Amino acid sequence: MKRSVLLAATLALGSTSQANVSLPKLLSDGCVLQRNMPVRLYGSADAGEVVTITLKGKTVNATAGAEGKWLVSFPAQPAGGPFVMSVKAKNTLTVKDIYFGEVWVCSGQSNMEWPLAASFEGKSEIESEPDPLLRMFTVTKSVELMPQEEVAGGAWQSAAPSTRGGFSAVGYYFAKSLRKALGVPVGMLHTSWGGTRIEAWMSKDVNLGLGMNAAEFAPPVVAAEAKARYERLIARWKAAGAPQGVGADSGRSDKTTGWERGGGGDAWKSVNTPGEWDTLGNDELLGIDGSVWFKKEVEISAELAGKAMTLSLGPIDDHDVTFFNGQQVGATGAETPNSWTTPRNYSVPGSLVKKGRNVIVVRVFDGSGGGGFVGNPADMKLGAIALAGEWSYRIEKAIPANPGLMPGANPNGASALYNAMLYPLKNYTVKGGIWYQGESNVGRHELYFKQMPAMIANWQRDFGLTRFPFFITQLAPFGNGGSERIEYAQQREAQSAAMRTVKGGGIAVITDIGNETDIHPNRKGPVGERLSLLAQKIAYGKDVYAVGPTYKEALAGFDKMIVRFDNVGAGLEVRDGVSSEKPLPVGKLVGFEVSSGDGVFYPAEAKIRSKNEVEVWSSKVSVPRYVRYGYKNFTLTNLWSKSGLPADPFRTDK
Repeated sequence: MKRSVLLAATLALGSTSQANVSLPKLLSDGCVLQRNMPVRLYGSADAGEVVTITLKGKTVNATAGAEGKWLVSFPAQPAGGPFVMSVKAKNTLTVKDIYFGEVWVCSGQSNMEWPLAASFEGKSEIESEPDPLLRMFTVTKSVELMPQEEVAGGAWQSAAPSTRGGFSAVGYYFAKSLRKALGVPVGMLHTSWGGTRIEAWMSKDVNLGLGMNAAEFAPPVVAAEAKARYERLIARWKAAGAPQGVGADSGRSDKTTGWERGGGGDAWKSVNTPGEWDTLGNDELLGIDGSVWFKKEVEISAELAGKAMTLSLGPIDDHDVTFFNGQQVGATGAETPNSWTTPRNYSVPGSLVKKGRNVIVVRVFDGSGGGGFVGNPADMKLGAIALAGEWSYRIEKAIPANPGLMPGANPNGASALYNAMLYPLKNYTVKGGIWYQGESNVGRHELYFKQMPAMIANWQRDFGLTRFPFFITQLAPFGNGGSERIEYAQQREAQSAAMRTVKGGGIAVITDIGNETDIHPNRKGPVGERLSLLAQKIAYGKDVYAVGPTYKEALAGFDKMIVRFDNVGAGLEVRDGVSSEKPLPVGKLVGFEVSSGDGVFYPAEAKIRSKNEVEVWSSKVSVPRYVRYGYKNFTLTNLWSKSGLPADPFRTDK
């Protein structure tokens, strides 16, 4: 994903004015409020000012405290909508299209952030019928050293072809499954960031209580010049209304007629390329999104005149339309995946190549973040003629770009994301949470076993819930550079063990949907659906099969071991077909290993012995003492319940 997209907004947009009543971004048009529970409504006003809130014909009042904050509890309501809420003090605010339904937080790292558009069969899902009652609020990415009262940005969106491609795929499939099971509106508060560790999502007091070094919370050291530049850009961006990029390219404007031929004299200004235009030392190009035209004049010898040539420009961020002597010779747009990393190599017909002065003009469009020629100087050439160096530019459209993170800011700093992306949600009434994270904590599984329950308790405290259903995703099979190693298996084990200590918690096992060489398996549908089954059973009391076979005990002392399981549903079965994108042997159990107790495990034969028992043995171990299942970074497993869920990996040599 494009760097500038990953490093989205960073700072709250300044303190809310106290002259008028205001609402947080979460309480905005299209929001979903939790049904059947008293709902917290909150905002800002002048200190001591009385705020009147009217919703569904009911009126409640709140008084702003000394710091200008107000909060009131609105009576529990059944599912339904749409409703309009009026919030009145010195001024009146109106929030439209409100529904009462189920509200869940979905959080984690990249596998939770992973968009529906990049998921398995995502295109067909995106193009399916809109669901106006499945809604998501995606919290804008931000890093803060202290807890914030407001998120940096975000808005409620309903699931439609034009919007849901950017939804968290796991969050979307979870909500879709709940919608089907419960028949009520579902709203997801999506707050995640790829590549982040669990420490970033926990409060400072909880991290310190787990032994976190105080240095982990220290602010970054930023050079004065870099800080001043950043503050100037952030101020300009805020003054422009904090635009989140310019979106899709609407095409060249009428004023650019003739620019493709390079005319215009002094309107073109000098600049050196390549380099993102943010980095070129040109104040006019600093920190903008939009479309900029670049021009280069080259001399062609008589020997080359009339001969076809290849024009190479390296990668261009994001899109381009390229002209040679006024004629278009190439273009790369949104139809090209990862267009900002795609090298441009365009054929110039000999009929356009003239002796003497020739003009290359490139219209560059950038939707967000940095833009321009982003390759190496050697990438830019016309045949053997070097093109790097001095070019000219003209700006067609420019708006201030999101400056991204403060230089030195670290999304993996302890509590940094909790402060900016979780704590500001605390007053919004929710039902529970789902989580997909752990890859960035692999190798520290013993600590993770303590961190996971501590983080859940931390969030439960913040949301003010006596009961906080919380369901996590066990890491998928992934080789991590060594499929036979066990650091991922240790992390899965820590996740399962941790969730057994959490009241109202559960874990979704996804041993069948990994990828040996990709940490991001793209089949997100089963992940969301299995998390939804846990929610249906534990949070809503539905009679569904939500937990697959789990290890109970093993009987040893003979030439074969007998392993017994709980949660077998209709009984154990061998699942054939494909697992983690690899074919499975027909009718044969795989994934078991046994050991005599010397620490060496050998692949084992296994067969189902009864409804809840598996028999395991190996010709290399005469009297097996220990057994393990699925206990490698990446290994194929196929023990399932007939009721439709895979068995949880385990080991007995603890």
